[in-house]
Amino acid sequence: MQLKDCIFYLLSRSSRRGARFYKKQLDALGLTPVQSIVLQALAVQDGCTTSRLGKAAELDNATLTGVLDRLCPAGCLERRTSLEDRRAQRIFLTKRGRKIADVLDSLTEDANAKFLAELSDQERDDLKILLSRL
Repeated sequence: MQLKDCIFYLLSRSSRRGARFYKKQLDALGLTPVQSIVLQALAVQDGCTTSRLGKAAELDNATLTGVLDRLCPAGCLERRTSLEDRRAQRIFLTKRGRKIADVLDSLTEDANAKFLAELSDQERDDLKILLSRL
């Protein structure tokens, strides 16, 4: 099989290209793509448990812990013990984190448009549908 016919190769190549492109867009904010995903997930479900945040961002516990360990001292978020279950932690955006999440929203929309600029509106919609199904 030729690489151009291998879906795993094509997905991997596209993923790497997209990640490099998005990372460049985030450089001015000093964030990594994974950190941006966590902040954007919290913008939607602020105060969720670490377990729920990991599921929303599709990150394993070790990766999420590392991201939180960097975003807390940066003043973007804070951990609080859950009132319902003292074993659980809830994660909240700080005022600074909320401002960054708001910037990320428009930055990500712009990055999406730029990265997919060579595709028609229909092709972009089809791509999102197909990728969501995988």
